[in-house]
Amino acid sequence: MQQPIHDRRGPAAPTPALRLDARRLTLLAALAAATLALLVRAGGGRATFAALAGLDARLLIVAATIHYAGFALRGHRWQLLLAALGHRLGYLYTTGVLLSGWFFSALLPARAGDALRVAALRMPPPSQPAVPVADSLGTIVLERTLDILAILILSAGFGLGVLGARLPGWLVGVYAAALLILALAGAVMVWTPALLARIRAGSTRPLWQRALDFARQVAESLRRLPRRPGLAALVMGESLLIWLCDALLLWLVVASLGQGLSLPAAGFAALTVDIFAAVPLTPGGMGQVETAYAALLALLAQPGIAIPAAVLATRAISYWSFLLVSGGAVLATGLGRWIASPAALSASDLTSDLTPDLTPDLRQE
Repeated sequence: MQQPIHDRRGPAAPTPALRLDARRLTLLAALAAATLALLVRAGGGRATFAALAGLDARLLIVAATIHYAGFALRGHRWQLLLAALGHRLGYLYTTGVLLSGWFFSALLPARAGDALRVAALRMPPPSQPAVPVADSLGTIVLERTLDILAILILSAGFGLGVLGARLPGWLVGVYAAALLILALAGAVMVWTPALLARIRAGSTRPLWQRALDFARQVAESLRRLPRRPGLAALVMGESLLIWLCDALLLWLVVASLGQGLSLPAAGFAALTVDIFAAVPLTPGGMGQVETAYAALLALLAQPGIAIPAAVLATRAISYWSFLLVSGGAVLATGLGRWIASPAALSASDLTSDLTPDLTPDLRQE
């Protein structure tokens, strides 16, 4: 009987680390200051501050609560996806790891938080079972797929309701490209097992065989959800609610400024921003998200809306306040020990023993 991964690594196993040093934090602070300064300047300076001073705190609290509720749903969705692969983890632990991943992604480029989530489940505390890298990676890929599908459904629905035939051609192209990506992903998921079987004969080297076995495990984890239509419908419904929270956030923020913006218009703007933020060019999409928000609100041409103030208040909740909340999750889960200045996340720590359950299969070949 094989021991769990974290037991086989032994007490002297190195702790992976993500680089978050003073230089990086200084650059992030400079980027944030530049973004804020440009927004305030675009809003006329004093006019922006006057609009922010008149915010309705009650509506802001409701907006923040809804935003945080979306992340609570994210934690439950991830718990369900892991359970579908046979990994029954507690809700608080799963959600804590997810929030910690968001914290790191908000401060580091290239969604480094996803790597942390995979590593955290593979090398958990003694009270939690270990999850193979292939399975945790598969659930994150499923999350991304569900997110893209939910965003497309909501954004296109709101966009057609608000703009109708005036929907910009470039945005229709973005929708088409996203649908094409989903279709290609579905085709890959269907054809991957047969493709792996054909290319396995290309080499008998152990590393090659292990890589193929790892790819097969990931593909198998992706194929399990469609086999359970009830669960698939549940997580799809949760995905729609998760992203509807973004629409409600912008809608309530604009209302807190004493200004009018219909829910469909707010939903179209917020979810289209989410499409452009799917691949963040900066940590947390800083600057990128604010620019997209301002451009889309201007596209809607809603009279009387203080666009810079609306963008600043929305990001204050969705990024800055949640940075504090997710930072608390990092401390609560103990993942703060993975922050170090000189080291990067060790790829060897993640890739060693990826497919321990397939070792007997390799010996039989």
